[in-house]
Amino acid sequence: MPKIVDRDARRLEIVDTYLRLVSSVGVGAVTTRALAQELGVATGSLWHYFRGFDEVLQRAFERIFEATNRRIAEAVEGRTGIDALCAMIEQVHPLDKTTNDEAGVVVSFWGRIPFRHSMSTVQAEVERQWHDQYRRHLSCAVELGELTGDTPVDRIADALLALVTGVQVEHVMGTDIARPNRQWQIIETVIGSWLTQAGRSAARLDERTSAV
Repeated sequence: MPKIVDRDARRLEIVDTYLRLVSSVGVGAVTTRALAQELGVATGSLWHYFRGFDEVLQRAFERIFEATNRRIAEAVEGRTGIDALCAMIEQVHPLDKTTNDEAGVVVSFWGRIPFRHSMSTVQAEVERQWHDQYRRHLSCAVELGELTGDTPVDRIADALLALVTGVQVEHVMGTDIARPNRQWQIIETVIGSWLTQAGRSAARLDERTSAV
């Protein structure tokens, strides 16, 4: 009898193997051949489960989004206002090994969108969800007196979304702008005009912007 293969499980195995390889050898080294070798299969067999490498990349992007959302939920639990906002930022900005590896995959995914514009719908959903979360934390910070009452929360949420996109690209390019303290300096520039003393204390910006 032919072997019964759980197609969804196999697709997930391929994507998770891709992400594991990215973490160990870097996104640039993970070719189709390297992925197939890691899985112990012929290169052509990958395409029994995916229509091409772009589809693997898109599913990897979706897995990163799912994982990041889980980390955000854990990080912000029990936190409010500016403290919660900064906890969320730490999960989406390229500030540690996990988020650095993710940035490489994410930027690779973005690089394919000009050639397959339908892939952009996934990014639109990411931005919709994270905008709502940023806005919620900012609004809470206003209520707590950590941000002034005239804080333009929607515009700041937009700015933070644009910022995380930019610093992920800067990280992949290896520029100094992607250094953690410089990322926090930019965040301070974005929100600093509306921070009260309580908000500045909650954000711990003096600590975060000075650390190298």
